[in-house]
Amino acid sequence: NGKPFAIQVSGAKWKTAMTALGFYETLEEKGVANLGDAVVSEEKRQLLLQTLNELCATDTRDKWVEILREADIVSAPINTLLEASNDPDVIANGYVTWVDYPKYGKKIKVHGSPWIFSETPPKIGIAPELGEHNVPILKRHGYSDAQIKELKDKEVI
Repeated sequence: NGKPFAIQVSGAKWKTAMTALGFYETLEEKGVANLGDAVVSEEKRQLLLQTLNELCATDTRDKWVEILREADIVSAPINTLLEASNDPDVIANGYVTWVDYPKYGKKIKVHGSPWIFSETPPKIGIAPELGEHNVPILKRHGYSDAQIKELKDKEVI
């Protein structure tokens, strides 16, 4: 289904993993069943990757991960951004949060902070609109209302 997954497998577990997936015979037929060959030969590596892509396309990422885990092979889905942002643990840990977005009158999902310090908690929010703070900043630097109006009239700000 086009969704990637990761597999951690040593040479000793390679045949076990490929057999569990039902791929080993096809890899043998194509001459790429030996993982060591793919490590030392660019041609074999490309053929192996192409063959694995074709074989993995015959079912879903979640099915392949399930089969590998049943065979005691370390594997995991690689989440899309949408999947990751909806993960209950990600939300519970505050890595993704909701903030008010007044311009559109609704809340939007944004990245939270992976770090939380007791004396300096993160302040998650939206970025200011372009030019939102121009006037107070210019006034703080000594610009008069007339000078600020002139800058606006000339479309400098």
